[in-house]
Amino acid sequence: MILLILIVAAIMFIYFNIIPGKRHTSIAWLSLIVTILCVVGIVEHDYNHWGMKTETTLSTNTLVSSATPRLPILLYQPLGNGTEKVYLYKTGQLQKKPKSIKLDKVSTKVKRSSQPKVTIKTTRYTYSNTFNQIMFGVFGHDKELKHREYIFSIPSNWKVMSVNDAKQLQKQMMKKQQFLKQKSAQ
Repeated sequence: MILLILIVAAIMFIYFNIIPGKRHTSIAWLSLIVTILCVVGIVEHDYNHWGMKTETTLSTNTLVSSATPRLPILLYQPLGNGTEKVYLYKTGQLQKKPKSIKLDKVSTKVKRSSQPKVTIKTTRYTYSNTFNQIMFGVFGHDKELKHREYIFSIPSNWKVMSVNDAKQLQKQMMKKQQFLKQKSAQ
């Protein structure tokens, strides 16, 4: 709607500046002011989400080991120099492969608690009222993601390790099992 108002105001400004007549100058100035206000409104909406509010949703799921049920581990895959981590988690025993966190506008925390769980806090932009939705709805910013936070709460007996460390641990356990089999065979 704001684009339509902008186009009409710009056409009125041009028309009333070209065609001479009574009060045309004041109408031209008024349409110029409306044009400028529309442009400022569009820019503010695009950069600062003017006319929108934030809406936060929480979802909490139980957490099971990323590896095997016997070995309570929360896995992560380091990115770049290792300061950023993509956590891999499971929310049920029937889940074959672990889910990875979404990387768009995300932060993660790992804290200790008595029960393993993952809490996902998602903040999105929504229109503050119907008028703003009518005015700026053409831009498609409704339900746009502002921030997502993953909070992994794990008991003290759980370990947080990288995928590479888990693979090395698995290799060491296989070698130890082979050694014990050989020893028991003798």
